[in-house]
Amino acid sequence: MKITVIGAAGCIGSAAAFYIAANGLANEIIMIDPQENLLLHHAMDLGTAVSDQDTIIRTGNFSDMTGTDIVINAAGAHQALIASRMEMLPKNLTIVQDIAREIFQYCPEAVMITATNPVDPLNYATYLLSPGRDRSRFIGYSRNDSARFRMMVAQALGVRNSRTEGTVIGEHGASQVLLFSSVRVNKKRVSIGDDIKQEIRKKVPNILRSYEELKTGRTAGWTSAIGLAAVARAIIRNTGDVIPCSAVLSGEYGCQGLSMGVPAVIGQGGIHEILEWDLAPDEQEGLKGTINALQPAMKYVEEHVGKAS
Repeated sequence: MKITVIGAAGCIGSAAAFYIAANGLANEIIMIDPQENLLLHHAMDLGTAVSDQDTIIRTGNFSDMTGTDIVINAAGAHQALIASRMEMLPKNLTIVQDIAREIFQYCPEAVMITATNPVDPLNYATYLLSPGRDRSRFIGYSRNDSARFRMMVAQALGVRNSRTEGTVIGEHGASQVLLFSSVRVNKKRVSIGDDIKQEIRKKVPNILRSYEELKTGRTAGWTSAIGLAAVARAIIRNTGDVIPCSAVLSGEYGCQGLSMGVPAVIGQGGIHEILEWDLAPDEQEGLKGTINALQPAMKYVEEHVGKAS
């Protein structure tokens, strides 16, 4: 299994390469980034860290992607303190367009995982740019939202994180929809008061911003690394795990021509199925809101890339 990480000198890319290598998920990892010295430093350190394995770790150029099974794109413009991830769309769409051309030249059959913000429109853009437009191979990484949701629910209820389940759908951003109907503790439904729900709704979308306000220049690298490795593992081992991710929709949840977070069955080749769960009335309203919030970004992408046929 060959995995290429683009943006591998950055916080998310380097952490993802490390966690994938440490878990022995790939025979070969290609690390690509224009920051050559930092990239080489990461590759040398990572190669030593997993020297008890047979994984090949090396830096490369786009031409080295030939034969890649999974591409993780974490490349993007520097993300300063911003009000919304959508502010990054114009700059990062240009970057993604350039990268997509290289991917489809050298490894057009690879599963593509987009971890560059704003994830939803950029996953849609990558899909639109692809020659075959097989939507099953395009995954936008948004699992962090559900991880934060579960953590906040567990804290509010005073239970263990490991015993708590919960999923977030919609935008990887402010309009995300927290599915309290999906919450389980020890595999059982639980009742959560409206006051607790409201507090969690306020906290979850702002967790990343609390990182950014520290002005360290970092983002949620370790969180993303563990989640990206989980997606890669599901693909490599064909597990059929249900993982929330941004997927290109074709009728699911009444949507067409956009990518947004949904529960998806992940296995060999990418997305096997998008699960359409029954939503509570307030969740259905939230879904309408997140679709409305995403549509302008999708339209912007279509204007610059081309509409889906």
